[in-house]
Amino acid sequence: MTAESRHHVGGSLRLAVALAMAAGFVDSFIFLRVTPVFVANMSGNLVRLGIAAGAGDWRAVGAALAAIGSFLIGAMLATARLDARSRHPRPPSPTGVLLLEAALLAALPVIIRSTTVSPTQQIGLGGVLVLVVGATAMGLQAVSLRRVGAIAVSTTHGTGAVVRLGEKLALALRRAPRPGDVRRRTTIVVLAGVLVSYVAGASVAAAVGDVPELLLAAAALPLTAGVRSWVQERNMVPEAADTAGDAPAAPTASGSLTSWAGETTSSEPATS
Repeated sequence: MTAESRHHVGGSLRLAVALAMAAGFVDSFIFLRVTPVFVANMSGNLVRLGIAAGAGDWRAVGAALAAIGSFLIGAMLATARLDARSRHPRPPSPTGVLLLEAALLAALPVIIRSTTVSPTQQIGLGGVLVLVVGATAMGLQAVSLRRVGAIAVSTTHGTGAVVRLGEKLALALRRAPRPGDVRRRTTIVVLAGVLVSYVAGASVAAAVGDVPELLLAAAALPLTAGVRSWVQERNMVPEAADTAGDAPAAPTASGSLTSWAGETTSSEPATS
């Protein structure tokens, strides 16, 4: 096991779907209602950063950098938290990371209501604050769930998942041998489910209108997951936790597809 794989927390497909939907909703809402910058999709922000720099729009450059930097800080905070937990007998748990994400998302409506933000104006201090808080929350989420069973996933962006879907579909069509234990059909279902959920969340945000309090619904998803993870952690038998810390079991995709909290232990690097 590598030091990095120790922090690759796993969970259920339902959890991945819920988090992806929350990310799509928050990303779309802020892009459409606050300022045209992404807080979850950093690939899009890198393109916007290049376009703004080429056009000499330094205010837009600053906004993109604020989102990218905040996302990076969120990912670092989550990794530091999981790294600290990995030194204990129990396997790392995303409980604290998910609860902090929920708190940051719950703060967004307050920030939007108490500051002047408008997508038709150049970004001001209120918009920058929304970007910083939202992108930090999404950076936390990106690290809080890295796999479903043995299948690597991302709940905040979809480029890598689209590439892997194309790969799996092409290999499935030619019936190429599988190098691992996870069936390609399972991988395709997991990746497609996460992608569709992300798009669905963005679609809902575009359809519901300009009501910042709706972001509380997105905050409720990591909050629920964090609370359930905390309850599971409290109910964990100490002996079982010690054993899990000494010899983490390799996850199975099928087991993770059926429960909400799923397995939250780290294991060997996830397969594609």
